[in-house]
Amino acid sequence: MTVESSQVEESEQDFVRRASQGDSAAFTWLFRRYSRPLMSFLFGMTGHREQAEDLMQETISRVFLNLPKLRSDAKFSTWLFGIAKNVTREMLRGRAHNPGSKSLDDLEVDTLADPKANAEASAQRLELHRAIRAGISTLDQDLQTALGLRVFAEMKYDEIAEMTGWSSAKVKIEIHRARLKMRKAIAPYI
Repeated sequence: MTVESSQVEESEQDFVRRASQGDSAAFTWLFRRYSRPLMSFLFGMTGHREQAEDLMQETISRVFLNLPKLRSDAKFSTWLFGIAKNVTREMLRGRAHNPGSKSLDDLEVDTLADPKANAEASAQRLELHRAIRAGISTLDQDLQTALGLRVFAEMKYDEIAEMTGWSSAKVKIEIHRARLKMRKAIAPYI
């Protein structure tokens, strides 16, 4: 670990400590630091921006409520993405129990074409986007989680292992399996 990364980690731990004691500025700093990778992870897990935004709100609410309970030796990012993973799984389980339900999140906003874009290129992008979403939806939850954390949240293998409780070897295998399945799902479109 370099001196700079060590200092950043110490600084982050300070913000976590202060936020857990009720410092709203520290909580805002943490939110800003992780909002982009968290949103990417949630979008990657759901494929819908509105659902990802809802899940982001729920995740942030749970983090805010439970931050004082975070162990001092726990890594904040691991804990945060663990909460996001659980919130997403709860939502997906709820949808599985009520598959006929529809919401505004189910609207295909991405079917609206940019009038300036070439119609054929736009149609190809839409097909590829649908193939990616369909491919992700066919992955089991472990593969979705591993791929989402690696690709969308840009986490390192050891961070994913720490968050999921898997061995490093299992993380690498799950990510490899997910990538192979995704390549197969989108091969006709590339």
